[in-house]
Amino acid sequence: MNLAIDIGNTSIKKASFLNSKLNKITHINYSKKKLEKVLSLLKKDFKKHDKIYICSVVPELNVLIKKKILTSNVFFVNKTFLKSFVHKTINFKQLGIDRLINVLGTNKVFPKSKNLIIVDLGTATTLDLIIKNKYFGGVILPGLKTSYYNLISLASGIKSIYFHEYNGVIGKDTKSALLSGYNTGYNLMIKSYIKVLTSKYKFRFKVIFTGGYASNIINKKNNYIYREDLTLLGITQYHYFLNK
Repeated sequence: MNLAIDIGNTSIKKASFLNSKLNKITHINYSKKKLEKVLSLLKKDFKKHDKIYICSVVPELNVLIKKKILTSNVFFVNKTFLKSFVHKTINFKQLGIDRLINVLGTNKVFPKSKNLIIVDLGTATTLDLIIKNKYFGGVILPGLKTSYYNLISLASGIKSIYFHEYNGVIGKDTKSALLSGYNTGYNLMIKSYIKVLTSKYKFRFKVIFTGGYASNIINKKNNYIYREDLTLLGITQYHYFLNK
């Protein structure tokens, strides 16, 4: 049994896998101020699996893993091996590994689709374009809750307003006005960006959402697909890509 680990800026997802089938996904929220605690959790996993694949966007944690618990069966995803999945116009050196590994994930979910838009709602919000099975470019926006809590940390009058889902178009007081902006407003921003991309590139794109805050955007009226496991699926495909 192998293990896929997706390390983001505020949380970690992991799942064991065999033959591209993921087992139960485990979530770990963590603080960059307590990275040693993360190491102790990962050490247990490293002993239980044949091969461990890590997709990480946190360099300081990568350094600690390599220094203290790296073994011969642990592999950090190396984007150099995946250059064939990237359009020639892309600045490959500045392309985040998580965004590239999501391309492999969509290939697994939609093996017959060549044109997709990936919307990842995490610490940051990213929209990535895949045209003819190659990464074509993307957008980085402030994450939903990252932006929200940054705002209330700077505005003394709204510090006590906790974020939650809200369907109102406008608010009748400060709280509901703030929540409508960060729910309905953010929802409209993402949908508008999808329309702009679709209009500009003239393809019929499949749209796939991933990330922890996607529930604020997706509802039953949308034709969007949500896959919590998209990055982890991409890691399983990376494993088979290397070992085929």
